[in-house]
Amino acid sequence: MTHNERIERMLSSGTITERQAEMLRDSLSRGAGSVQAGPPRRRGHRWAVALGLVVFLAAAAWLILAGQGPDGVQDVSETLNQPGEIGAMNKNLSTVLAILILAILPLVLFVWLYNDLVSKEEKVFEAWAQTESNFQRRADLVPALVDTVSRYLKHERETLGEVTEARGRPVEALAEELDALIRAQKEAADLLREQTGRPPEQEALMDELASAERQMGLRLRAILATAEDYPELRSSDQFLQLQAQIEGTENRINVARMRFNEAVRSFNGAIRKLPGSLIAGLGNFQRKAYFQAEEGGGDAPDLDYE
Repeated sequence: MTHNERIERMLSSGTITERQAEMLRDSLSRGAGSVQAGPPRRRGHRWAVALGLVVFLAAAAWLILAGQGPDGVQDVSETLNQPGEIGAMNKNLSTVLAILILAILPLVLFVWLYNDLVSKEEKVFEAWAQTESNFQRRADLVPALVDTVSRYLKHERETLGEVTEARGRPVEALAEELDALIRAQKEAADLLREQTGRPPEQEALMDELASAERQMGLRLRAILATAEDYPELRSSDQFLQLQAQIEGTENRINVARMRFNEAVRSFNGAIRKLPGSLIAGLGNFQRKAYFQAEEGGGDAPDLDYE
């Protein structure tokens, strides 16, 4: 069952409001779009590789032609007893080779350093894509969790009557947490969509995105914790399955953030050190922002409530 079908079913059964349904549709569609937009690919290094190849071929051709006499074939017998001329020829050839090496070596070094920075930047994009994918995996669990909790709340309100009134405060708390989860999901999806498939390069934007994603995790924890007051809900097979999936997803997100920060550290260090800093300036390589967790948010949430 697709997300839209699930949302329509919840809306038609009255388990969620029209406003909640609209927020879910909007957040899930925006979140999916951000993941599908893959990281941009840098192609500016192709000219450097092509230029290096041209220079290499020209140098090879020059060396071949330089080794031939005027007629294309050297008469060895004429130079057997003339060591001075052989020494002069060898000296000239050595000079030519030295000049070629001095001319080609900087170009080869530039191409190698440039490609190394491209490789490190691609690893940053790849790590960010994995982080986005795990964010989307968590977002995909939201409709199923909303469906399960909303159906339970509707069932309790319709069938338990006086019991529900006696437990009105816990029921209201669970409903408020559910609405807060939907709002947090929409906010996180909006921020993620604005990045167009690439990590923010400004620390402020990355901090804002990290805060929104952390709020998503906190809202999920709050719902699971509040569900402790409802043994029937907590013991249902669907809820237990969702709890296990959420716990696994939070762990994956934590690992993905760590790998992303490692890739960023390697790239940022490379563009700050010489001679990489010179190449970074010529190639317009920009420093990447770290995905910093808020205080107390360095570890994945503990979602084991058994």
